[in-house]
Amino acid sequence: MRYFVKVAEIGNITRASERLNVAQTALGQQIRHLEESLGVRLFVRHSRGISLTEAGELLYRHAKNILGAIEEARREVTALSDSKKEAIRLGITPSIQALIGTKLLKVAAAKLPRVSLGIIEELSFVLIDALLRGEIDLALAYELDRRRDLMVTPLIEEELLFVASSERQARRASITFAEVAATNLALVSERDIIWRRMHEEARRLRITMNVAFEVQSMPAIKALVARGAATTVVPFGLMADEIQQGLVTACPICEPAIKRTLYLTRPLDHKPLINEHSLIVFLDTIVTQLAESMGPHGTLIGKVTDTPL
Repeated sequence: MRYFVKVAEIGNITRASERLNVAQTALGQQIRHLEESLGVRLFVRHSRGISLTEAGELLYRHAKNILGAIEEARREVTALSDSKKEAIRLGITPSIQALIGTKLLKVAAAKLPRVSLGIIEELSFVLIDALLRGEIDLALAYELDRRRDLMVTPLIEEELLFVASSERQARRASITFAEVAATNLALVSERDIIWRRMHEEARRLRITMNVAFEVQSMPAIKALVARGAATTVVPFGLMADEIQQGLVTACPICEPAIKRTLYLTRPLDHKPLINEHSLIVFLDTIVTQLAESMGPHGTLIGKVTDTPL
């Protein structure tokens, strides 16, 4: 029944077999056997994939309820065991780690006594890949693309800052996008969300971007900027210490402002966690604290509870 539900949700036998790690022929046979045993057609095949018949829709609703009840029973029974901690792997970006990494672990110890929380720090596109490979359970990541295989909940809109060496750049209230594009920029790579946002705006405004360095290492980029060899565009969290120490100057970008959105991201076919409620409360607390730590550069736009986990 689980296979039937997954095929119904994805609407394509080939993609469903990949997600379920089941041979396409075997999955097709299971669906045919189910149809034969019930004596009805459950799917209509067409060029774009498959869709449910009226009987298929009815079975899908019942199957979802049954599988949901089984999973709920499993969570409730497992939760009775105080001696067993649930291992949850949470992916976060370097800027989140810099702003609230220590606080995150402290809050987790207090709010999630039945959870062994593992923190994985990577750039957003690396976290998305890890999610899809099943290496982490969920992530707080910046991702613009709406993918059919991911469940995303928008949480914080964050303004990005132009950063330069304090020896090369005087402090200023703001800087135009055109001015930023003309500097010797150090950015990560075309898979990084900031790289993409900058190039999208440059194309829209018909401005040439001067990317002097492509370095997939934030420490290396920070070193280049501190020495005056490059400038960069980053979130406040990544340069908070250097800004406070006076090593670099930072200011918002205007005409236009460059922003990104933080999402809670999980695979669409994720298995429900045992400690769902505690996790939701924990993540809402963390996201609120993260927005506050961003100061004027971060705006809370959603809550984890806006989308059921």
